[in-house]
Amino acid sequence: MGAIELVLMDWAGTVTVPMSQMMREAIDRLQWSDDELGRALSALSDYFTSDDSMVHRAERGQIDDRELLVWLDEQHPGASALFDVDLPSFINAADRPEMIDLLWWLQDNDVEVWLATNNFATAQEMLAARYLDSGLVNAIVNSALIGARKPDGAFWEIVIDASGLDAGEMLLVDDNVANLDAAAELGMATMFIGDDAAPAIVDIKTRLGRPS
Repeated sequence: MGAIELVLMDWAGTVTVPMSQMMREAIDRLQWSDDELGRALSALSDYFTSDDSMVHRAERGQIDDRELLVWLDEQHPGASALFDVDLPSFINAADRPEMIDLLWWLQDNDVEVWLATNNFATAQEMLAARYLDSGLVNAIVNSALIGARKPDGAFWEIVIDASGLDAGEMLLVDDNVANLDAAAELGMATMFIGDDAAPAIVDIKTRLGRPS
């Protein structure tokens, strides 16, 4: 394997706390009952089963985010709170402290880092304020702004073209196996990160030839 010149870092569930924790914390902040949660998730069922879901369309920039929020509330009043960037929600998930430490470590070791996220256009300002402006990452690839979402090959092709690098010079860190598999098919190095980030952090540093 060649030298890694660029680390592509997934955001939700990778830099942030795991998805299961994101869910628990969002629900706690919203103070929903189990019944309210069940109805809200039912409204989102096609997110998990259809690539043409309203959420996925928003993540590709095909519809306006506010259109998505209105649609969600039509399915179940209040369901939009899970995705509203102006409310305590998935979009405002807490970071894993150990991953923030890793991002600083990568910067200190002159490794370029890009966030590669399926997200909404309205989340870009929040992402930039949290990661780009502080120097934690060098760029943010937001699916809604490029018109393609992971794991679609078009997403990775755009990333490769923008980087000017060969696919083999990139390392993708992600908690979604489908995303990792699609990137690997194009020749990228990949690293799965689970609920416990520590093993992946050690492996990333070793893969980069700079074990701590």
